[in-house]
Amino acid sequence: MAYACGSDEGFILFDREGKILKHLRIGHAQSPSVAKYREDIPGLQLLTINYWRNPGILTLIDSQGNILKQAEPIHSGSPLLPVNWRGDGIEYSLLSGNAREGGMIDGRFRRVVMFPDDGHPDLASMTADLTGDARDEIILWDQQRIWIYTQDQPFKGKRIYAPVRNPDFNESNYRTTVSLPGWKDVR
Repeated sequence: MAYACGSDEGFILFDREGKILKHLRIGHAQSPSVAKYREDIPGLQLLTINYWRNPGILTLIDSQGNILKQAEPIHSGSPLLPVNWRGDGIEYSLLSGNAREGGMIDGRFRRVVMFPDDGHPDLASMTADLTGDARDEIILWDQQRIWIYTQDQPFKGKRIYAPVRNPDFNESNYRTTVSLPGWKDVR
């Protein structure tokens, strides 16, 4: 099966022969990301955001094309980047770096990490493992400054979630961000 998600067609699930299995008219879908957002749902989930009339409506869809949840946690666009914050196999999604309306949400759309109101820039954002421990850092920037946020303590465990992501040379706000499951032993 394959997903198609973008523009006014919303979300389409089709098989290898191109036969449409599901078509969900969820608005002008953009910024799709595929990751393990929910521990209680088998497989990966697709998260996308609507840019029609009321931008900011999120839709979480399971691997069979069923809507798991819809909500509008923020009334603006978001790249919905997967965030391997804890290293435990479940990812968060980055809404934005805004101290009041941004932060990270879990697969039930609860805000689980908020950014402090410390004067950091919030024009643009991305996630990446910058420290080499497989967990993501949050990079926030504007035309003048770059700020990086990371966890406040080292990972404690023998195996850490280390998802496989899109190659960096393909970075774009308009691509589907894919975060495939992976694990590595901690030494």
